[in-house]
Amino acid sequence: MDAPPENPAEPEIERSCFLTHDDWFQLNGKKYRPGLYWHGIKNPGEESQADIDDWIGAPIHARAMTHDEQGSNHGMLLEFADPQGRWKVWAAPMALLAGGDELLKELLKNGYRYDLRKKALFLQWMMGRYPKEHITAATCTGWSREEDAFVLPTHTIGNQAIRFQSEHAAADTYKTAGTLEGWRDSLAGLCVGNPVLILAVSTAFAGPLLLRAKRQHAGGGGIHLVGGSGTGKTGAAQMAASVWGGPDYVMTWRATGNGLEATAAARNDTLLPLDEIGESNAFEIGETVYALANGLGKQRAARTGGARLSARWRIVTLSTGEHTLATHMKKAGAGIKAGQEARLLDIQVDNRAFGTYDHLHGYPNGAAFNSAIKERSGRDYGHAGPAFIEALLNDTEDRAAQYNLLTTAHTFSARDGVEARAASTFTLIALAGEIATEYGLTGWPEGVALEAAADMFQSWKDNRGQGQTETRQVLEAVTAFIETHGDSRFTEIHPTSPEPVKASGQGRAGYWEDTTEGRVFLFTAAALEEAARGFDKRRIIETLDAEGWLIEKDTGKRSKLRRAGGKSTRLYAVLPRDAE
Repeated sequence: MDAPPENPAEPEIERSCFLTHDDWFQLNGKKYRPGLYWHGIKNPGEESQADIDDWIGAPIHARAMTHDEQGSNHGMLLEFADPQGRWKVWAAPMALLAGGDELLKELLKNGYRYDLRKKALFLQWMMGRYPKEHITAATCTGWSREEDAFVLPTHTIGNQAIRFQSEHAAADTYKTAGTLEGWRDSLAGLCVGNPVLILAVSTAFAGPLLLRAKRQHAGGGGIHLVGGSGTGKTGAAQMAASVWGGPDYVMTWRATGNGLEATAAARNDTLLPLDEIGESNAFEIGETVYALANGLGKQRAARTGGARLSARWRIVTLSTGEHTLATHMKKAGAGIKAGQEARLLDIQVDNRAFGTYDHLHGYPNGAAFNSAIKERSGRDYGHAGPAFIEALLNDTEDRAAQYNLLTTAHTFSARDGVEARAASTFTLIALAGEIATEYGLTGWPEGVALEAAADMFQSWKDNRGQGQTETRQVLEAVTAFIETHGDSRFTEIHPTSPEPVKASGQGRAGYWEDTTEGRVFLFTAAALEEAARGFDKRRIIETLDAEGWLIEKDTGKRSKLRRAGGKSTRLYAVLPRDAE
């Protein structure tokens, strides 16, 4: 673009018009560089009439008009050249023409150059384009409505009449390097004999199946790999990320809830790897886990004051951290809810033979093996995910029926609703890994993905323990409160001798009395809510009553009116019982 040829072509021009010249040209013996031009006439019809050939900017074309399936979000598919002569494509929303600054800012970020004095002419050129081709604009990545195309930021797999459209011509996070064969042989091969790695990579293939097999139009689930520093959990996340992109495809939990919502929407139908949960906001993490798994962002106001459409996505999350979700939430004084536990499943991974790994494939230790994973995942990446999509588009198997059948297998049996939801996530991951193997993408023996998912599901159940999550947590919280404050914030309800109230600095929680069954703690309503913070009072009382911990109740109530401290007070008589 910098060096003109000796004798460039001389085009015929009907003035006045805009024209884009992709190469050097000449008019009346004068050479002109490539670009978008305004070819006009100065002082037409007068003696001083002269041709105008104004360079507006680098070469650019309007290839197609775009709009979504509802006839909204109109845009223009632009193809333009940067200073190195590389052609780039961006489906730009027409709304950015209002003022024009945002449109031009995005073009500049991607290397487009224009004459600052010709801004109005450039916007006039774009507003006047009416290409004959019309294509559907997808405002998020992933499956199209008809499921005949899978949209990525820079290209579409399947139906080419659908393209990604965004306010930002951002760099593609779905990058590629090396080859699919290199990834399969050098990286995926290291998974064999390592159930945690097999589970992680299978998780990376599970996103597209949320709609194809599970028929889930929103939401998803997640796996949380828990292990100490340097045990290999981040290596597992990097290996999974290599299915869709490079090392920078792994994100961090160190972000706001709003930021993670935007990231989830940008990774729709694929994988969201999040490293080190300890860096997240302990006060927000509970709501964030719900949002990521449920696939629905917060309701926000538009600039005009009305309600904007909430972001939606289908995503499978692969998280890592040194602590479980419950442990992290305790930093904010909150207990984990059953729904959160079922949506981000804690898997202890540092109890294998070599940290996260069971088989080192000839490497001397876990550290060397982990370094090999990081090196290889930075060399071959980004091919397996798109190849999986291409195969799915041509797949005639009823994957939904296979998924439903697999959920009935004994290896994925569940004892309650929380386990049933967890089982559905592990089942989907197992199916994804087996399908990827069937397509020849992993090089694994048949059945290893299913075996790894079943193994990890059993491990999750073993770590979870018996009993429904919320019930267990309420009982554990009340027991811990009694153990901590039983002597300092409770006093005997009918003392045999005058006894001063012990000052704890936190106020009285209630009273106690000894019975033939054991010591009964008479809680005030406020103390009961404090004991099981994070649960509402009704849920706490219902749980204690259902488990037989409330032993004295007035008719029609769960509390008992007792005389204490010279007045009548409603108290909850709690007798802690050992778990059966």
